[in-house]
Amino acid sequence: MSTKIHVSLEVSDLRESVTFYERLFSRKVSKLKEDYANFRMDEPGLHLALVKAPVSSGLRKGRIQHFGLELNSDEALNQWKESVESNGLKTRTQTGVTCCYATANKFWVLDPDGYDWEFWVRLGEGSQLAEALPDVNQKEMCCMPEAACC
Repeated sequence: MSTKIHVSLEVSDLRESVTFYERLFSRKVSKLKEDYANFRMDEPGLHLALVKAPVSSGLRKGRIQHFGLELNSDEALNQWKESVESNGLKTRTQTGVTCCYATANKFWVLDPDGYDWEFWVRLGEGSQLAEALPDVNQKEMCCMPEAACC
């Protein structure tokens, strides 16, 4: 089964961070938007997302949003979910959601220290950072499972 580790970081200066990671990994950014960028790499098997922190958030530079595992099929996603649930962990499921300019099926698991783990299958490109949800600031909820699903 082919997988990629996923790390999503909040950054204060998106352009500066993109330049740094292009130098670090010796490759160009895979996707670049005004408020989001990502590096999708097979070697190392990593999907690194950079999300521009909202100016009003007061969050410190370099805040970790969440970790994840990008899978290659819904079958693999379901196998992981069944395994996680059979081991007694609670999951939160999202189907066909748009987040970080991609559409995906996913589930989330919260670790004891409050770090979210996202397991997902990328279905295709998305045209926006996140879906518009009632009573949720779109830029604050992108890839934030609690606001998006619970």
